[in-house]
Amino acid sequence: MKCLSAVLLLFYSTAVLSDGGSLLTPCKVHDTACLSKSTQQFLEQTSQGIPQYDIKAIDPLFIDKLDIPIGDDLETVLHYKNININGLKNQQFSDIKMDTEAKSVALQTRATLNIIGDVTVELGKLQKSLTGSYTLKATALGTSNYGYDFKTDDKGVEHYEVGPETISCQTVDEPEIVLSPELRQAIDEDEKLKEKKEIFKQNELQKLVFCKMVEKAYVTVVHNIRAAAKILPKSAFLEF
Repeated sequence: MKCLSAVLLLFYSTAVLSDGGSLLTPCKVHDTACLSKSTQQFLEQTSQGIPQYDIKAIDPLFIDKLDIPIGDDLETVLHYKNININGLKNQQFSDIKMDTEAKSVALQTRATLNIIGDVTVELGKLQKSLTGSYTLKATALGTSNYGYDFKTDDKGVEHYEVGPETISCQTVDEPEIVLSPELRQAIDEDEKLKEKKEIFKQNELQKLVFCKMVEKAYVTVVHNIRAAAKILPKSAFLEF
């Protein structure tokens, strides 16, 4: 196992021209300070997306909808819509490992995210729905695991090829969630929910919701890695 031997493969993966200069400056393979700084610069300057490279906007990142079943006896499903996530461009390295024999990478980053959107609380057993808006703030450790290989294009240039990803999330702190007054009131005043009201205030539920959103957001982050890896030759990422 070799650590930090392909940091740029994860988050420093494209040559974007700005004012005539490339944003890609290869770092030494174990120079974590250089790699972190370069990655942060890349994230900040490409956070709005670069369509010509198939790099999508990540800050803010928009998710149309996300359904989260709670698994309780009320058959509750949280239907989130119009999710806006801010803060991904400021994510920082937490840990990274690369196994050059297995051709696998594990990258963990830390990000404090502010999320706003709409939610419908569907209570399947009660045949009832409650709707409102919310804000959510917390810090996450997001981990992306994926394999990689090398591919030579029709010009004879070798590129990294990023495989399918597996994403997981861990909260660092207690999520701060604020429901809109109408939704909070609807939950508090519903007699049929009297014995279940506390479930909507539990930290474990809030952590579940936050991490599901983080995992969904990181799908786009890894998509950008994959798109960027198609542009640059393998030799452009690291300074050997």
